Amino acid sequence: MRAALIAVLVLLLAAPGSLAGEFVANESHFQCLLDGVKPEGRDFYVFHRNRRRLRKAVKVARRGRPGKEYPVGTILQLFPFEAMVKRGKRYNPEGNGWEFFQLVPRADGTTTIASRGAGEVQNVIGSCQGCHMNVAADFDLVCETARGRGGLGLSPEQVAALQAGDPRCR
Repeated sequence: MRAALIAVLVLLLAAPGSLAGEFVANESHFQCLLDGVKPEGRDFYVFHRNRRRLRKAVKVARRGRPGKEYPVGTILQLFPFEAMVKRGKRYNPEGNGWEFFQLVPRADGTTTIASRGAGEVQNVIGSCQGCHMNVAADFDLVCETARGRGGLGLSPEQVAALQAGDPRCR
């Protein structure tokens, strides 16, 4: 019994992100965008596996105050094909602990991670982290909080159409 307990503890301590205040997302963490929580006054969706931390993340998003940070494990998505995940500050101190993702959502409900990382992850605009740092450094790198709904130059209808087009949603 004691040997089994020690083995479990060794595995937990060796696992990436375990007991260290870090969250490492995998493909199973990304699901139908519309299954997330959409904070009042925001266009993005919030996910967190812990209900208490989900409530905190939604509260941070809704209030939009400078200096407030999202809890580790928070996933934010505006579009089905990209996300930012609060991994923990030891992962990416320059990016406030965020990891950026380019995703390939599929009609069978699964998601493939096309790319992930910090400043090296890019979309058509450029570096995800670079843009978020330039626009929303005081808002835990969440651009919509700093710029509002029109920050990308898309109409609410265009954003809603992209969100509704998530092939993972049934």
